[in-house]
Amino acid sequence: MFEVDEPRWHLVYIKPRKEEVVRVQLQRIGIETFYPKVRIVKKGVEKIEPLFPLYMFARFSVVKDSLNVNYARGVRWVVKFGNRIPSLSEDFIESLKAVNLALIEEKPKIRQNDVIRIVDGPFRNFIGRVLKVKRGEERVVILLKAVNSPTVEIPVEYVEVLLERENA
Repeated sequence: MFEVDEPRWHLVYIKPRKEEVVRVQLQRIGIETFYPKVRIVKKGVEKIEPLFPLYMFARFSVVKDSLNVNYARGVRWVVKFGNRIPSLSEDFIESLKAVNLALIEEKPKIRQNDVIRIVDGPFRNFIGRVLKVKRGEERVVILLKAVNSPTVEIPVEYVEVLLERENA
């Protein structure tokens, strides 16, 4: 059966700091774009950053528009798997649009020797010192301030920093 090449959402890899250039270039040829962003609070300052740096979504017909998109100023390439240009569902794009400019608060980075309080799990409300940050900063080994000073390994999201890098 012959399949009609309807415009669909695709992923476009773009050059650094060229989001607006690409948006304008593609808009000129009638292609809708979407560059999702989030609001991030870092050290008390709110910034707007891309959700997927260097990747923009564009709604276009592969047969009719892929060469124009691929050679638009600021575009590195249309993302492909082999010779196939995959498409994304409307539902996926709509879910991204629903969280566009959502606020994300960056948690403080946990480091060795930080004094922490455990805020979840069986050791909730215990105080301790971080001995080691493990596995891509997903888990920490903590020396608890208790009788016999036991150590425990727990997920990072179970702790809050009370005092950063206290000297031993």
